[in-house]
Order: sequence, then C-alpha cells, then structure tokens
Amino acid sequence: MMPLFNQMEELNNLLTLMRLQNNYIHELNKLIYAAVSDMTLANNHQFSEFVNHFSEFAHYHFSSEGYSQAAQLVQAYHYILLERLLDGQVLAAAEQMELAIGHLEMAAREMQVRFSPQIMLLTQGILLMEETQLKIIETLEAFLESAHPAPQLQN
Repeated sequence: MMPLFNQMEELNNLLTLMRLQNNYIHELNKLIYAAVSDMTLANNHQFSEFVNHFSEFAHYHFSSEGYSQAAQLVQAYHYILLERLLDGQVLAAAEQMELAIGHLEMAAREMQVRFSPQIMLLTQGILLMEETQLKIIETLEAFLESAHPAPQLQN
C-alpha cells in the first residue's frame, strides 16, 4: 500500500487534471458557440452531432459525483471517494467524447468545413481533452489499484 503522503500527492495531481479538463471544456464551449454562427458549420450534420455528443460529455463530466466531491474534499482521502471518481458518469463522459470526436472528424472531411478555423481549433482542443480524460481514468485506476491491493493467493 502506498504511503499516505504519496496518495495525497497523487490525489492532488488528479485534481489538477480535473481542473485542466474543466478549463478545456469551458474554452471549447466558447469555440463551439462561435462556430455555430457560421452557417456552413451550423447546417453540417456531422458538426451538429459533434456538438450533441460534446454536450453530453460535458453533462456527464460535470454531473459526476466524484468530480464535484473531490474538488471539495482535497484534504480527505477515502477509498470510497476514489471509487466514486471512477463512476459510470466518468466512463459515460469518455464514451460521449469518443462519439463527439468521430463526428468532428467526419465533419472535417467535408471540403467546405475542412479549412474552417473553428474546426481546426475544435479539433486541437478536443484532442487535448481526450488525452486529459484518458490520463484521469488511468490515474484513477492506478490509484485505486495501489490503494486496495489484490489479495495474495496461497498454494
């Protein structure tokens, strides 16, 4: 089992990643808001699907009990809290992000959308968010494993 100091440091790192993810969501929402004023993008089915899935991702992200509780309970460390962090909402958020990325990639393949500055910024931003989301999930899984080691089997 990992010493308490290391666990708290890992939890702080995790909270930093979660704050970064919140900032990415906020910035991408501003880009999306600006992009929907472009009629080429607003009328594009794939872009609309991207916006729908991204909105679902953000909804799951912000409604996750683990995210909101972890931000308030930085000083408290409980295995139960860690399990809540890796709840179904986090995994559902990751799934919606993947769907959003797929639709954004399909929208970017269309000639009139491909070179849109908003699409280029959204693509760059969503890829950064994807990396952060994966890092959050990997960190949570590793933290849960180290906080609750698997039992030893005896012969």
